[in-house]
Order: sequence, then structure tokens, then C-alpha cells
Amino acid sequence: MNAVKTGAELDAARDAGREGATAGWCAWSHANNSLVFSVVVRPSVGMQAFHALPFVAAMGLMDALAGTLDDAGLGLSGKVGIQWPSDIVCGAPDFETLLAGVNVNGGAGAAGMFAAVTVSVEVDQLAGLGVTAADEELVLRLSGAIVRRVDAWAVLADTPQGKMGPLAPVLSEYFDMVPLLGHQAAAVSPNGLPLAVGVFAGLDIWGRATLKTDAGEQEFPPEAVKIRRV
Repeated sequence: MNAVKTGAELDAARDAGREGATAGWCAWSHANNSLVFSVVVRPSVGMQAFHALPFVAAMGLMDALAGTLDDAGLGLSGKVGIQWPSDIVCGAPDFETLLAGVNVNGGAGAAGMFAAVTVSVEVDQLAGLGVTAADEELVLRLSGAIVRRVDAWAVLADTPQGKMGPLAPVLSEYFDMVPLLGHQAAAVSPNGLPLAVGVFAGLDIWGRATLKTDAGEQEFPPEAVKIRRV
């Protein structure tokens, strides 16, 4: 692991990726009650499949926090979920409190394409859920889970189902991690204006959200709106 100064995680991971760092290279820092880390991933997928990486990275965090069939993780099953597309939230039953923000930036270097996954964990919220692991231990668990999940997804992305769309192989599993699905919600523009209100009914294989409104179904891409409970 490579400790870097506060605020430099994203640049450090990008530079490491361009220089050919292997998947799992990680930088981290802790300041202002946030634990921030960036990890390099190198999935062997086509460029358009990189669109799914924020979703897949969030699933990796859920693996570490809520556990899997083989590992109980940090014991937060039922206490955390994904806020579409990729942030992690807590505060059941509404799940409106940010626990971890996820940002993914792709790039290319001499060793090929890579992505820097940057995660900002609200440590006070995590402590409120009973998790008090040391910084380095927590970063190792979270970053390792992201890399494992991305690697597993990359294998599936090369199957006939994966070629249908980047999220196709994991979409049903992703559904189960989004607590707002099936509930009344609003699509909100980046400047805070509500664009539509209805039931958050589903997602497609490209990660677009569907709201069932009085005027019919409307689809929204993750780069254009946020979906929030009403």
C-alpha cells in the first residue's frame, strides 16, 4: 500500500495506472473524518464495458460490508445498500445517509486500459454501525473486495450474456443491493430540480434507471440524474 497526502489519491492512482501498476495498487489517507482510498483495477474488457465499473465497484464494497455467501464481511447485512448508481448508504429503513462515495476514472497507459476507483468512507457513520477497524485494515478489506468483484465481473463480461450489455451478468444481484428499488422516488437533476416522480421500477443492462410515473415509464442515465426517496 502507498500512503499519499490528503487529496492526492485520485492523481496517484491515475499516475500508477498509466505507469503500469498492477490491479490492487492502492493509495489512502485519513482527514476530516473521511478515509479516502484509490485502487487501480485492470479488467480485461472492451472500452464500452468500463461504463459498468462504478456499479461493480459498489458491489465490491457491499461484499466487504454486508458479506457474501462465503464471508460475513463486516457484519452489516441489512444495514447498508447501494444508492444508484454507486454510493453506499446506511440508515435503515430509509437508507438516506451517505456511508461511502464512489468515483471511477478510466485511463490508458503503456500497459493498457485501467481505472482508478476512489472511495471516500465516512468513518463516523461506520463507527455508528459498530465497525471500528484500523484504517489500513479497513482499506485492505474494502479495496481487496473491489478488485475481486471487478475481476469476477470481467470474466462474466466476456460471456454471451455479458456481450448483451456490461451489467447484464450481475444485474439481478445488483438489484438486491439497492434498497430504494420498488419505492416511490424522484429523479433529480444535478442542480436539484425534480424531473419526474414515480416508482423506482428497475434498471437496464446499461445501468439506466426506470421510473414508473403517471405519464408512463421514463428512463434516466446515471450521469444525468440522481434518484432520491420521496
